[in-house]
Amino acid sequence: MGNTPQEHLRSAFIEAAIYRGTRRTSEDLVHAEKIKGCADSQIEHAVTFVNRFMLKPATKRIGRIDYPQYNLPAVHEAIVNAVAHRDYSIIGSKIRMFLYSDRMEISSPGGLPNALTINEMEYRVFTRNQLLANFLSKMKSSRTGNGFLESRGEGVGTILDRSEAHSGMRPVYNLHGEELLLTIWAKPSPHES
Repeated sequence: MGNTPQEHLRSAFIEAAIYRGTRRTSEDLVHAEKIKGCADSQIEHAVTFVNRFMLKPATKRIGRIDYPQYNLPAVHEAIVNAVAHRDYSIIGSKIRMFLYSDRMEISSPGGLPNALTINEMEYRVFTRNQLLANFLSKMKSSRTGNGFLESRGEGVGTILDRSEAHSGMRPVYNLHGEELLLTIWAKPSPHES
């Protein structure tokens, strides 16, 4: 499949969008793009997309202090998991990543495999796409310098713990039919207090 997997798997891309408020409506749409290319390129570009569009309020007393909405290592891990574990056999279904004023949602095609439940995700390891997981474990991320995937089952815990430490709210996984939805809450701006 090389550098253009979309030639063979037309929906193997990430649909990314930014919304002004808390609803997914065309009136609130600020920007949208399709993130295509090979898996490692999609991951890098998706994290860059979040970093570029998330709000980063700051205070400036003696020095500037930024308050980004999301913990980027947790976002990176969430995008890696979506790309690595999505069900590529569901034709016409793509990963969707939406940023709202109060949260980020990442929807990944495919239910949970091997009798896995949402409550067990943090403690069990599953790999739907073994070849892709092997590829991602060997490829180095330009962002982290490490492999995209570590295959030890730490990913979900990293997402949950780092995001909760950052925003004060624990992310939520929900299963909607054959789609796994992850909601990561935005850190409130220090100016909203």
